[in-house]
Amino acid sequence: MLVRRLLALALVLTASLVAAPAVADPDFTVTAHRGAPSRTLGENTLPAFGRALSDGATAIETDLRRTKDDKLVVLHDSGVGRTTNCAGPIGAWTLRDLMRKCREDTSHQPVLTAAELLGWAEQTGASLMIELKGSNWSIPQVREVVNLLKGSAVFDQVAISSLRLTVLQRVHRLAPNLDTQLIVSGWRKVRASIGQVEGYNVPASALTTSRVKRLRRKGIVVVGGYADSPAQWRRLARLGVDGVVVPSVRAYSEWAR
Repeated sequence: MLVRRLLALALVLTASLVAAPAVADPDFTVTAHRGAPSRTLGENTLPAFGRALSDGATAIETDLRRTKDDKLVVLHDSGVGRTTNCAGPIGAWTLRDLMRKCREDTSHQPVLTAAELLGWAEQTGASLMIELKGSNWSIPQVREVVNLLKGSAVFDQVAISSLRLTVLQRVHRLAPNLDTQLIVSGWRKVRASIGQVEGYNVPASALTTSRVKRLRRKGIVVVGGYADSPAQWRRLARLGVDGVVVPSVRAYSEWAR
């Protein structure tokens, strides 16, 4: 299970993190938010994911959305306008039309499908933190995600995250052995859901040392949510979290040295 496995994975960053004064735990994990996007590498693309691994990421955070015909594609926004040459909500596009007409802005490749993402993870051995974007995931739609993972070779390399507890509860009912991580903006949502997920993605501002210890005593993984500055990285390290989600693994790695 990914969330538990992340506690035992140090991968490329282990040596530098052990030496870093801000990180005492050699199993501390660094998850790349949408890969390592840049002016030449689009977010949520295979080149950006590959660069993140090269920079030392222990896992890739990415996003799934559904097309008009309920096909699963890798896309952060609810619309395709920001990252492709097309426009409109993803729910207005069939997969066939999306593949035929739309190209990602930097790589000029079609939008990545979920199946292609899992194939890449199998080839590279990468761990994935996949967020199911949006709140309207029905049981049949969640089942499609779960069945896709069960039919892949990377089930144990994947955890599912969401802002919605109900979505993760559906995931758990369909696949009890699939790790889940609830994304929260504050502590109230954590307090109301303890015991229902395997991990939390929490901003540094909502955490204290006692809160982190309380969760870890229960075997719950605590990851510092999107952290993009040395001040946040230092705070999360002092709090004793299990890892961070960062927009630039390279910047984090340079700081950690």
